Amino acid sequence: MIEHEERHRWQIRALTEASRALASACSAPAIQEIVLSAAARLSGSGRAVLILNDEDGRPVVRAALGLDPALLAELCGRPLPRADDGMARALDGAVHVAAAPLIVSGRVSGVLAVERGAPASGEDAWLIEALADQAAVALAGLAEGAAHADAREQQARLEADVQDERYRLLGRAIKDPIWDWDIRTDRVERNATFHEVFRYTPEQTAPTGAWWVDRVLPEDRDRIARALEELIHGDADTWSAQYRVYRGDGSVARVFDRGAVLRDASGKAIRMVGASVDLTERFRIESALQDREDRLRLATWAADVGTWRVDLETNYDTRDASLNRILGLDERETTQPVSDWLSRVHPEDLDAVSAMTEKSIRERCIYDLIHRVVRADGSIRWVHDRGRIVADRDGSPLFLTGAVVDITELKQLEHERTELLRREQQALAQSEKDRLRAEDANRMKDEFLATVSHELRTPLTAILGWARLIKDKGLAPERVKQGMASIERNAHAQAQIVDDILTVSRIITGKLRLRTIAVDLAAVIAAAVDTITPTAKAKEIEIRVEPGEGLSHVCGDPDRLQQVMWNLLSNAVKFTPKRGLVTVRVGRSDAQVAISVTDSGKGITTSFLPYVFDRFRQGDSSPTRAHGGLGLGLAIVRHLVELHGGTVEAESPGEGGGATFTVTLPLPAVPSAAHEGPPSAPGRAPLRSGEPPPLFGVHVLVVEDEPDAREMIAFLLEGAGARVTTAGSASEAMSVLERLRPDVLLSDIGMPGESGYALIHQLRAAGRDEIRRIPAVALTAYARLEDRRRALAAGFQKHVAKPIDPADLVQVVADLTGRSGGDGPPARSRRGALLG
Repeated sequence: MIEHEERHRWQIRALTEASRALASACSAPAIQEIVLSAAARLSGSGRAVLILNDEDGRPVVRAALGLDPALLAELCGRPLPRADDGMARALDGAVHVAAAPLIVSGRVSGVLAVERGAPASGEDAWLIEALADQAAVALAGLAEGAAHADAREQQARLEADVQDERYRLLGRAIKDPIWDWDIRTDRVERNATFHEVFRYTPEQTAPTGAWWVDRVLPEDRDRIARALEELIHGDADTWSAQYRVYRGDGSVARVFDRGAVLRDASGKAIRMVGASVDLTERFRIESALQDREDRLRLATWAADVGTWRVDLETNYDTRDASLNRILGLDERETTQPVSDWLSRVHPEDLDAVSAMTEKSIRERCIYDLIHRVVRADGSIRWVHDRGRIVADRDGSPLFLTGAVVDITELKQLEHERTELLRREQQALAQSEKDRLRAEDANRMKDEFLATVSHELRTPLTAILGWARLIKDKGLAPERVKQGMASIERNAHAQAQIVDDILTVSRIITGKLRLRTIAVDLAAVIAAAVDTITPTAKAKEIEIRVEPGEGLSHVCGDPDRLQQVMWNLLSNAVKFTPKRGLVTVRVGRSDAQVAISVTDSGKGITTSFLPYVFDRFRQGDSSPTRAHGGLGLGLAIVRHLVELHGGTVEAESPGEGGGATFTVTLPLPAVPSAAHEGPPSAPGRAPLRSGEPPPLFGVHVLVVEDEPDAREMIAFLLEGAGARVTTAGSASEAMSVLERLRPDVLLSDIGMPGESGYALIHQLRAAGRDEIRRIPAVALTAYARLEDRRRALAAGFQKHVAKPIDPADLVQVVADLTGRSGGDGPPARSRRGALLG
């Protein structure tokens, strides 16, 4: 059974190969060879014969396989009485024969027979029949293609004959010389008119293009030769040129040549057919007329007035050359029907011109009208048209005559004056709009500054109040602890305000950069929720997170993404009343992830919803507003999301209906193995019992012009075990360095007299190597990214922004002196990004 199936698959494969070969065969012998070879393979024998009917329907042996050469020569090409006779003679002695007819269009066109060692099974018979069908199709297609090719060739010959006859008839009918130039051989055919026009006998001409070029006057010859060369090597389809050529009698003719170029499939010029026009007589007449017209034109230009006269009996008008010039026509005197003049009047002025003409004739009054005319090129001119009636002795009107002056330039000046006035009015209107916008911007600026002042003074009140109470009142330890917590909380609030303002500044100036990696979005959301939870619990607000399935990583900056989530959650908690609900939902589509934050708060009015993401915009900026803030949080969200290639949208049914903010971020095309969660909170490992302070034995020089800040930093570093020397200016610091050798320099940047930059330049340029090598930290309130780059470029090793985080500052000094106990400084939270 297995052998049978294997043999069947082999036969199908052989039949398929034969089918492919037949599809690409281009001749009858090739088809016959393929069919016989395939038949022998399918039957497993060595003899096969292909019999095809001839044009009279008689069977003829066309090809055979495995036959004796003498027998094959005897059978091939000779008509047989019957196909069976051919099979019997070709396969004489065969034990079994399998045969299949070749059928084309329902008619038998031949038979395929093959010798077999055993009777053919149903499958074997089917294979032979299939091969016969394929052979019939291939042979029929070959015959049909040959018939079509013959028909096309015959049609092409017929069309060529027709074209040749047309060309001969055209040459006899046209009075201009016609030429046909074979560019490849430089052979030219010319009609009989050529010899008549240019006065050459056939014996005087040579059938080449070079001969004609030699007849061109030397002044024009190079130009014509270059033009022909550019035409041959270019891609143009037509050619024309005007030049002078010698006639057969030695005279000079002016010729205008026009020709069409024929190119082959590669674009190469192979032939050009054209005609020549003798312009000699026309040029002579035009020259004479030109001389006369020049004199007339000079007179009309001197007068600069066009005149006209209408014959009221014939209704024809005569215009002089100057008037025709105004109309854009040939500058010559002409006579034509009055309708021609009316056709040149602007359609919008036609009724006024007709009415004025009728009134002048009827009332014998002066014809005086300003109107427009349409020139021949379509342009419009303004004219002042004045005239009067000329009558005979009896008073009967004979002519209406007058003059026309072109006043287009005056009209243009009037239009320009009107346009200037309109622009001045528009400028005044625009200036008023600009003033209103400036006032609105100034009002928004004042409101923003007032808001900033309020938002900064509010936490400052708590800070100063608690500081004075702790200092002056001798409070109990519990109260002191409560006051210190309030001072720290409000200081962080102030830092957050400054952080938002700096973030918006970086966004506006295009200097905000992302640190893009693969970020665990679920961890970012969880960290933001953890950060806002204490605030939410204070208002008894429930924060519900509904993560979607298949939530993966996104490509982004973990710090900025947590800032986005924190701003949205902070906004939701701020505007949600007590015992409200804030829901965070995460969903994923094919190529993006959507995070929505929905609150049950006061909602957003329809009028304010389009501006909710604008900078400094607040739904309520009045002094009685219930919620604080600068109106920057949502603007920061929008810009950060857009920097990540995403979008953010706000929805709200209206006031009292809550709000939903949806952030959509693209998912990476190829997931990355490297990922990072949210930035970790700052922290320090506690000292083990008996360990020395982290800066024990480190000598630090602190340069700060503000005494309070200088004392606080010194106190902080001394508490960490450091020995601190202070200086209030750059010059004082350099004096200290002449006497002492500190391990680290901490210097403010903005100081009176000489800045911290001047100090670091002096330090790095010092003559002694031990001074030049002192590591330095820039301790400054200039916290922009470009400030950090400038400090590092100036020679500082570290840049720490004010207000400082004590633990961060100690860690920086420890890192610079090799006292760090870890692999590097600990990570900072998003809020801490402002402090370090």
